[in-house]
Amino acid sequence: MAGIKGKSFSVNELNAVAVRGISLATSLYRAAMTGFLDAARQVRDTGQFAFLDRCVTTSELNQFKRT
Repeated sequence: MAGIKGKSFSVNELNAVAVRGISLATSLYRAAMTGFLDAARQVRDTGQFAFLDRCVTTSELNQFKRT
């Protein structure tokens, strides 16, 4: 229920109704593919690489994994 377009619930809302686990696998995959398609379309359609300005660094990824 966390990843249904237009019908998502927050972690707090899910906790309030005693949800025991939240799987993000499919939702995170779709989010990643959305970013991929946005970047690929930008290159295809405009020849620009502005999406690189929004990319996280390896350092940021590593820091997030430690939290």
